[in-house]
Amino acid sequence: MTDEPQSIEEMLAQDDEREPLGVRAALDEITCSAREDDVVVTVDLHGKLVGLDLGPRAMALRPSALAARVHRLVDSAARDALAAGVRVLADVLDEPAAAELAADLALS
Repeated sequence: MTDEPQSIEEMLAQDDEREPLGVRAALDEITCSAREDDVVVTVDLHGKLVGLDLGPRAMALRPSALAARVHRLVDSAARDALAAGVRVLADVLDEPAAAELAADLALS
């Protein structure tokens, strides 16, 4: 007797059943911002830029200087978002696993 492969819907349903209460939703809601002068960036848990606010002083910067600032701020906000994700997961992982995750991500 051979087992038929599961459909994606079946696998997602099983995953939803195993999810600790609200973890996925909590992770999906994570955003972090970083600010320097007139530049504010916001990223999601994956470090994807989801918000950018440029004030008048930022618009006066040379393009290369503005790009460097945005890049630096995105990196900072992404690190904060990852740390927030680890804190959410730490609530459902045992302490050694949470510490290992933080160490693997160089957040400890």
